[in-house]
Amino acid sequence: MNDVPSDTVDPDSHSRRYSWAPSPEDPAERVHAGLDALEKIIRGERHLSPGAHTLGLTLIAASEGTVTMTATPGQWALNAGGTVHGGIVSGWVDSALGYATASVVEPGVGYTTLDLTVRYIRALRLDRTPATISAEVQHVGRSTSVVQVEVTDTDGRRCASASGVMMLFRP
Repeated sequence: MNDVPSDTVDPDSHSRRYSWAPSPEDPAERVHAGLDALEKIIRGERHLSPGAHTLGLTLIAASEGTVTMTATPGQWALNAGGTVHGGIVSGWVDSALGYATASVVEPGVGYTTLDLTVRYIRALRLDRTPATISAEVQHVGRSTSVVQVEVTDTDGRRCASASGVMMLFRP
C-alpha cells in the first residue's frame, strides 16, 4: 500500500515526526462504514483516519457492535502532572465511538459525534500503556447510534468510561 503512515518519536530531542495517508479522492472511500472496511484496517489494507493515527491508535478487533483499539502515547501526550492528558484520552474515546458505529452501519453511511461525555476515573501513566479502548454500540437507529466506551491500563484498571451519541447520515 502506498503512503504508509509513520510516527517517529525522538525522546532525546523531545520531537515527534509523523505522516499520514492522503484522503481518498472518492468521498465514499473516506468513510469507514461496515465491518468489511474495519477488517481491511486491521489487515493493513486501509488506514485509520489521520486524527486516529495522530493520537496513536491501533484498531485490533472489530465485530458487529464492538471494537477494540489500543493506544501507545509518548511523552508528547502528557499533561503538566506527568500523566496522559485528558484531551488525548477524550480523542481516543471519540475515535472509538466512530469505529464502533462503523461496525453496525452499511457502506455509504456517514457519521459524526453529536454528544460525548467522558468520566475520568484514574490517571493513566505512560508505564501502564498501551491503553485498551473498548467500545460497544448500545443502540443504533435511523439517525443516531449510542455507544459506551471504557479505557483501561495494562493492569486492567479502568481509567475512563464514556458514552456518546453519533449522528448518522444515511444516503
